[in-house]
Amino acid sequence: MSGITSTDWADFLTQIKEAKKRLQSESDDPIWFRGQNNAKYYLLPGLLRYENGIEKEQYLFNSFKKFADRLFERRDSEWETLFEMQHYGVPTRLLDWSETFGIALFFATFYHSLDNDASIYLLNPLKLNQVSRIHKIYTIPKDERDYSYSKIYWDHRPFFPSAPIAIEPIFINSRMLAQRGMFTVHDDSIEPIENKFPEAIRKVIIPKKLIPAALEFLDLSNINAYSVYPDLGGVSDFIIKTACLGKRL
Repeated sequence: MSGITSTDWADFLTQIKEAKKRLQSESDDPIWFRGQNNAKYYLLPGLLRYENGIEKEQYLFNSFKKFADRLFERRDSEWETLFEMQHYGVPTRLLDWSETFGIALFFATFYHSLDNDASIYLLNPLKLNQVSRIHKIYTIPKDERDYSYSKIYWDHRPFFPSAPIAIEPIFINSRMLAQRGMFTVHDDSIEPIENKFPEAIRKVIIPKKLIPAALEFLDLSNINAYSVYPDLGGVSDFIIKTACLGKRL
């Protein structure tokens, strides 16, 4: 998928606005954002990046639940267990998005090395779901009865998913709330969705020379490691970034 290359920060913001407008059938259509710190990366969730990921999916889920039930509050919802897996880095078929442009920009640029271009993806979740003849965004776990994780993705009942589906999760932890996190749940295909569903997705490239301007924008917006990760991990990153430490020996 070819991206839109911007050479000026104001032009970049204009292109974000134009991409959003092109994706919206109605002015109030929701738009989700995802930032990637390398413009060459494609949209594929962690589970599908392993050649045997689908084969190991049930093992990963059941093993995580076995240990997690001893450490956390027991989850009655399979989806909530899946959200926890994603949160702690266990490969799932979920891909993270945000309702907030600034959060996507943070993930695209905050840990950027300036060696390559970054990118922002924009998604119309309603248009994506229409591919699967779903005319709303599932709210999880509220809609779990109609949209069961294990029945659909393991047993393929009542349908065999052939496209990613956009869902709105309950915010079960502080990071999901801070990041206004949303998800696409992917089918078994490893073809990047930006290639398969261009009517629902746009990509805007952030040239590496614009990264300093993006970081300035984040600073002015008070979007930093602590605001995005409101826990001890985020505090640590925030302190290190603001300490202006010298070169590491």
